[in-house]
Amino acid sequence: MAGSTPTTVYAADLRHNYSGVLSVDAMPLGVGYIKAVMDSELQGRDVDVRLFAYPDVLLEAIEKAPPDVLMVGNYMWNEALGHFFLRRLKALRPDALAVMGGPNLPEEPERQVEYVEAHPEIDIYLCGEADYAGADLTRLFLDTGKSVDALLEGEIPSAVYRQSGSVVRSGTQPRRKELDDIPSPFLTGIMDEFFDGKLAPMIETNRGCPFQCKFCVQGTAFYNKVNYFDLDRLREEIHYIARRVHDTCPSMGTLRIADPNFGMYKRDVEISGFLGEMQKEFGWPTFIDATTGKNKPERIIECLEKVNGALVLYQAVQSLDDEVLRNIDRSNIKLDAYEKIMIHVRGRGLRSNSDLILGLPGESMESHLRGLFSLVDAGTDQAHCFQAMVLKGSDLETTAMRERYHYVTRFRVLPKNYGVYGDEQVFDIEEIIVGTDTLPFEDYVQCRKHHLTFSLFWNDSWFKDVLVAAKEFDIAPSAWLSAMLEAMESAGGSVKKLLDDFVDETVNELFPTLEACRDFYARPENFERLRRGEIGDNLMYKYRAVASFFDWPDVCRAALDKTREMILATGRAGDKAEFEALWRDVHQYLEARHAAGRSAEEIAAPVDVTLGHDVERWLADGGPIPVSPYRLAEPQTVQFRLTEEGAAELEAALRVWTTELTGLTKLVTRIRVSSQVREMHRPPAA
Repeated sequence: MAGSTPTTVYAADLRHNYSGVLSVDAMPLGVGYIKAVMDSELQGRDVDVRLFAYPDVLLEAIEKAPPDVLMVGNYMWNEALGHFFLRRLKALRPDALAVMGGPNLPEEPERQVEYVEAHPEIDIYLCGEADYAGADLTRLFLDTGKSVDALLEGEIPSAVYRQSGSVVRSGTQPRRKELDDIPSPFLTGIMDEFFDGKLAPMIETNRGCPFQCKFCVQGTAFYNKVNYFDLDRLREEIHYIARRVHDTCPSMGTLRIADPNFGMYKRDVEISGFLGEMQKEFGWPTFIDATTGKNKPERIIECLEKVNGALVLYQAVQSLDDEVLRNIDRSNIKLDAYEKIMIHVRGRGLRSNSDLILGLPGESMESHLRGLFSLVDAGTDQAHCFQAMVLKGSDLETTAMRERYHYVTRFRVLPKNYGVYGDEQVFDIEEIIVGTDTLPFEDYVQCRKHHLTFSLFWNDSWFKDVLVAAKEFDIAPSAWLSAMLEAMESAGGSVKKLLDDFVDETVNELFPTLEACRDFYARPENFERLRRGEIGDNLMYKYRAVASFFDWPDVCRAALDKTREMILATGRAGDKAEFEALWRDVHQYLEARHAAGRSAEEIAAPVDVTLGHDVERWLADGGPIPVSPYRLAEPQTVQFRLTEEGAAELEAALRVWTTELTGLTKLVTRIRVSSQVREMHRPPAA
């Protein structure tokens, strides 16, 4: 009707931005799909759909013009944020329709009902995939004359909703097989507003996962069938994104791929080829964040090679203990096969990555550390050591699993997932397992100390040259890594403080209930410390950032001194005075190669070092004894400086994340290792 007011729908996939650093830096692809379907399916119905990623923008929009419908996505990082906005909408406009959807909902039907009962601000919780459910629900709402009461009296598919004073649940509709029926949010221009230099583009090439891991939401039967987007569509999307990044936000080097098993399928090699073409044409992406599959490793390696090192081989194992794997319905690649893959990967100059989860059912400190050290000796370049998160929607979170394995859980604020919106503090909080019938809490803390050691001394290969020398003396990588914890515990100064502070935060970040956690951070003095990043951040990344940029000289000294001690203890170092002289040069060499500092200028600046030995050649030769053939006739001053490519990538990342600790905590996981490595340049020959 001419002159009528359009029906307004706000669809929000929110990420906290109060701290000045985004808690989640991926574009809101999920609500992009919802709008794309609505724009297509509701043509002629005069519906205006707006998307939101930032809570401050949504708050302003709701207070200025409350919508007819608000749909908020519910993930573990924005659950409280979603509830806040539904409450705010109902306070401003009680007749509006308040909808929540997303995977962060208990798996058991009776607990789904209890969840909605506990949150009166929710009119309807949409279950399953929301691409078409959002359009279908909006159509039903329009057909009732935009009456929430009338809508709730009817049957709503794939939903938990209020009806006649109680909460009811309908059956979840099957997933759609034909993904290409969903219009592309990129090719339709829907995502254009999010190319703002802050949010990384995210694509999805398929949906579903064939595995049944109990700790993962996609391990449930609902997601077991894999469906695919068309390759021609993906090629168009990737080209569109690359051109858009190049033209509007060239500092954004990251691409996120949402697939749970990228690289496992033959078509993924072709998709990687598309990305390689974009690297040549647009210089993007420089970093690809994706979880690669645990099967078909040779295919994953093909993908790695096509994107010029921007993607890392991600062979997540979660545990290497057979009983634990049975408890969580997971099968892993065999360790001997894993070792062969690592040899192949290193031979091609590529990098590998893995995951371990602490706190899984049946895991002990001994089995967990055995798995960690097995990965080290197998040659994996990097591994992330997570704590078992009790994700709503996963089998691990069910009441039956909790009772069977006697979980001890604690609550902690999610890093950077907090803020003040309007006049209300909002905290998103996670529940993690810190103890089971096989893992006492004291062992949990000890394992976390090993995780920190692993993060600082193994991940990112900061000390790979030291390990070359250690191997010459038959010092196993696992023995060396274990000794690094001893080095931190016996060190003084900033290194010992770094470890002690980490342990203190590890214990003090945990609360017995969600309410206790929220109340603690709500206190003005604690909230201010949280805002400054002093508490409540991702501890592993925070302390890695401290070690990498602020305390690098002392961390390097602790590692080199302990390694020297271990080598000398073998009795095979030859002339001690000669070896000590060489080792001092090795120390200078390694410290200078790593770009560190407290300002962008200091990080980027070249470093001059005077060496009495050809350290580069000694390390390249495998660290042989005697060392006298590597002594220079005269000491030589050399310069270490970043490569042109590395300097550009690091400078762009620092522009996005800054040199503040809260930003560096994000940055350390979003740059290639090589970008922070200075190359040695000798003076020109006379």
